[in-house]
Amino acid sequence: MIQAVIFDVDGTLLNSDQAIILALQQVLREEKNMEYPSEELIPVLGMTSENSMNLLGVPDVTHAAAKLTLYAKRNAHLMTLYPGIEDMLKKLAGKGIHTGVVTSKTSEEFKFDFVPHGISEYFSHIICADDTSKHKPEPDPLIKYVEQSRIDPTTTLYVGDTLFDQQCANGAQIDFAIAMWGAKQPERTVAKYRLNRPDDLLRIVGLE
Repeated sequence: MIQAVIFDVDGTLLNSDQAIILALQQVLREEKNMEYPSEELIPVLGMTSENSMNLLGVPDVTHAAAKLTLYAKRNAHLMTLYPGIEDMLKKLAGKGIHTGVVTSKTSEEFKFDFVPHGISEYFSHIICADDTSKHKPEPDPLIKYVEQSRIDPTTTLYVGDTLFDQQCANGAQIDFAIAMWGAKQPERTVAKYRLNRPDDLLRIVGLE
């Protein structure tokens, strides 16, 4: 029986794709003098800012990653919670299900992009990119979460939207559910559960 659910943020709880893609395009325009169509940037969504800049071949990764954080912050007004997220979290909390977050956002990005949406109170623990030296798809962020929270990984579910999330969960030996409402390349992702909308999770944990 599932007793704990850990969530990714971007593409899972928060619809931030447009804000991040616009920020990526601006950075790449300035740093590489190149125009990237949105579809070419989808594969880097879900990575840390530095990893995405590295993969995209930006010369000064640290400088570009700082720009990306700044530009995404300026686009924060474009970020919204997916419909049904807050109601689902309320119901999980009401039944005593442990909930937390493991995200590739830095703590600064989390503070400016996510905290204003007013649902941080539902999460027992939050692991951001600067909490571990290795990041998704490595299992380290989820392992760190388990160590801090002392939850049982065998009764835990990780909910995310990318292949990186799936690989992180697999490495940590935690079951994975894909959030289809924000999924990137779902055809490449192997998940124990496919959630078409947030309240599908309630049925999986036995609340509906």
